Amino acid sequence: MTVTHPTRFARRRTCVATWFLLVWVSLAWQPATATAQPDRVVAIGDIHGAAGQFRALLETVGLTDSSQRWVGGRTTLVQTGDFTDRGTDVKAVLDLLMRLETEADAAGGQLIILLGNHETMALMANLRDTTPELLARFATPRTPTLREEAYEAYVALLAERATVLGPLAQSPLPRAEWMQAHPPGFFEYVDAFSPDGTYGRWLRSKPVVVRVADSILLHGGLHPTEAPTDLSDINERARRELETFDRYREQLVERGVILPFFTFQETNAAIAQELNYWLTLLAPTGPPAPDGGVRLSREDREYVPMLDEARSMGSWSIIDENGPVWFRGFARWDEEEGLSLARSLTERHDVARIVVGHSIPETKLITARFDNRIFLIDTGMLAGVYSGRASALEIESSQVTAVYLDRRIPLADAPRP
Repeated sequence: MTVTHPTRFARRRTCVATWFLLVWVSLAWQPATATAQPDRVVAIGDIHGAAGQFRALLETVGLTDSSQRWVGGRTTLVQTGDFTDRGTDVKAVLDLLMRLETEADAAGGQLIILLGNHETMALMANLRDTTPELLARFATPRTPTLREEAYEAYVALLAERATVLGPLAQSPLPRAEWMQAHPPGFFEYVDAFSPDGTYGRWLRSKPVVVRVADSILLHGGLHPTEAPTDLSDINERARRELETFDRYREQLVERGVILPFFTFQETNAAIAQELNYWLTLLAPTGPPAPDGGVRLSREDREYVPMLDEARSMGSWSIIDENGPVWFRGFARWDEEEGLSLARSLTERHDVARIVVGHSIPETKLITARFDNRIFLIDTGMLAGVYSGRASALEIESSQVTAVYLDRRIPLADAPRP
C-alpha cells in the first residue's frame, strides 16, 4: 500500500477492478451444501490465532503430519469461523488454512472454511478486537514510512473536507494519538483483508453456512423465526451485504470522503457526516426541482440515497445479533424452550444435528444440547484469553466424538432425520 496525496490515494482502486472482483467472488462463492458424502467429518471451532494449539489438534485428529501437511485423505474438515482477531498468530493460521484447503482437495478430501463474525468484521475493517501484537505480525520494512505517509494523507484529507463541510468537518487527531491508534502492521492488515488483498479475496469466496451429510455447520446459529428456510439464501445474503459494503467504501474513496485504510467505525462516522452535509444542503429548498433549487448531478442523485441506505447496515445479517454469525440462542435457551426449537430446526432442514462455535460453554468442553440436536464446539482454544482448550468434533458413521489433545470422549448421537 503506497500512501500519497489523498486524492490520488483514494483512486488507487478502479471501478473496473472492482467489477471483475465481484464477478470472481460470485463465481467462487461456495454453496451451502457439500455434495460429496464424506467417510468422516471433523469440525473445529474458534481458533482466534492460536496457531500452535490448532496445529497440535490437526495432528491429534490425524489430518496433518508433523510437518503440517494434509494426511487426512477423504476426510471433510469444517472450520466454523473465528480464526481471526485476538490471538497473535492470525497470519500463520490463515496461511495454514489456505494451504491445507488446496492439499485436502488434491487428496480427495475437503476443507470447508466458514465465515464467523470476526471474519466479516475483518472484511469490513472493523478492528475492535485486533490487537497491536497481532497487527505487528503484518508489519514490513516499509511500515515506518507507510505510517508517516498515511498520517500526512489523513491530515490533508480532513483539510480538504473542511473547505466543503465547514462547521461539520472533523479536526485531525494529534500525530502521537493517531499513531497509537494505527500501530505497526495496521495498514498492511487492512490492505490484506481488502477486496483485492490476499486474504480479502480468498475470504470473500467463503460461505457462512454449510450442510455436510446430515449435519448443518455454521458459526453462530440459526434463529428459529428469522433465518431463511433455504441455507443458500443465508450465504447469498451475506455475499450481497459484503459486496454492498465494498461498493459503499469504493464510492466514498472515489469521492474523497474516506481513505482506503479507514476502519469500519471511521467509515460510519464519515457516512453520517456526509449525509448531514447533504441534508443541510437540500433542506432549505426541498427536493431538487427542474425550475430551481439545488440541482444534483446524476452521480449525486445516486450517491445521496446510498448514504441513507448505509445507515441501515445494523440490520444486515452479518451484523445483526440474530444473524447467522452472531446468534447465541443455542447456548442460551433453557432446556424446555430449546428442545422444541431445536427439534423444529432440525426437522425443517431434515438433518440430525446443527454444529456451531461462537459461544463457549462454562465447562470449556464440547457440549451436546437438546437431545443431541445442537453441538457447541467453541471451547476457548486461545487459552491465554479464554482459559480453554483445543477441541474437535468428529462425526463418523453414526458416532459423534469429542476429541481433545489428551483424550477422546464418545458422545451420544442425535436422532436420525
